[in-house]
Amino acid sequence: MATALLAVTACATTGATGSGARPAAAAAKSQQPVSVLSASFASPSAGLALAEPKCSDQVNPCKTTVLIRKTVDGGRTWFSAPAPPAPPATMSQSSQPPDAVGQILFTSARDGWAYDPGLWRTRDGSASWQRVPVPGPVAGFTVSGGQMLAVIGGCDSSGNCAYRGYTARAGTSAWRPLPGTALRTAGQEIPQLAVSGTTGYLVALTSDIAKPVLLAGPVTGSARWRALPVPCPAAWSAAVAAVPGSLFLGCGSEPGAGNQQKTAYLSRDGGRTWHTLAGPPLGGYLNGATMTAGGTIFLSGGRMDVYISRDRGRSWHESPSLANAAGLANAGLSLVATTVTGTFGVAVQQQVFTRQVWLTRDGGRDWSAVTLR
Repeated sequence: MATALLAVTACATTGATGSGARPAAAAAKSQQPVSVLSASFASPSAGLALAEPKCSDQVNPCKTTVLIRKTVDGGRTWFSAPAPPAPPATMSQSSQPPDAVGQILFTSARDGWAYDPGLWRTRDGSASWQRVPVPGPVAGFTVSGGQMLAVIGGCDSSGNCAYRGYTARAGTSAWRPLPGTALRTAGQEIPQLAVSGTTGYLVALTSDIAKPVLLAGPVTGSARWRALPVPCPAAWSAAVAAVPGSLFLGCGSEPGAGNQQKTAYLSRDGGRTWHTLAGPPLGGYLNGATMTAGGTIFLSGGRMDVYISRDRGRSWHESPSLANAAGLANAGLSLVATTVTGTFGVAVQQQVFTRQVWLTRDGGRDWSAVTLR
């Protein structure tokens, strides 16, 4: 079992090299908690957290690179691991450096990616990282069967937003546009990706209040992605999740006073027909969903608690153990939860320099907070 190592670079000026070496000045030990940006688990035991040192939330922040914290015992203990030499992508920056990262995806004991808007990869469990060339800013990213899918694009100074899906084999930088995925979107809403096996799904909002666009196609880009029927008549926000045999779609109406009418749907035939689920709670603004093959669903968004279903959307619940985190979320600070298995999941409070991740081992009934250092 791993033992937590509390050697944290408080104001590192460079990231870890491929060998894991650090400058002597960056090797000073610190008990300071780190600020968690994103966390991802490849299994209930193996996980990575992307973080930044405390110095980056001071009034005059030092120049810094991201940190990696790793666990091999389900988040009970965490230790420092080499990180990509990339700056953190944070809300306080008006524009992000092209190599910056704010999200992490861990897909196996050895394979992981840090992204948004840059893209970095590890093939050895975070012992080393390599930058992956991309056609533009990475706004969304996932991997399935060794195939990388990315949403590339952003908004110009006039607020005009354009995105497109791209695909490449993992281990290459030979990106190809996914045919049929060029989109112009409403406001700052970023198209969301989901993958089940060899099929990818992309949901987007092309105007402020309108029927979402839901596209599906092969992850290899071998055929044009096609529009699927969308069960909600109009939406201000949307969320999609996919597992073998099930496709979930959530739609949120125009929000007001921290509330939003939400509808949820499930398809068992790849989006050709839909079944209406129980309506999620009114509080907050829906913008994310994850699902397991066993039917556990987590919904996340702005100004909202994590909404949890353990019965494929027939009922929704909240957890009292997330009350403090949900209070911050209700103040406008997103609490993002991810399912790993039907019982294990992780949640992170984004962009508030929080020092913790929340873990559940019973399908979201109870969550425990762990401070990362």
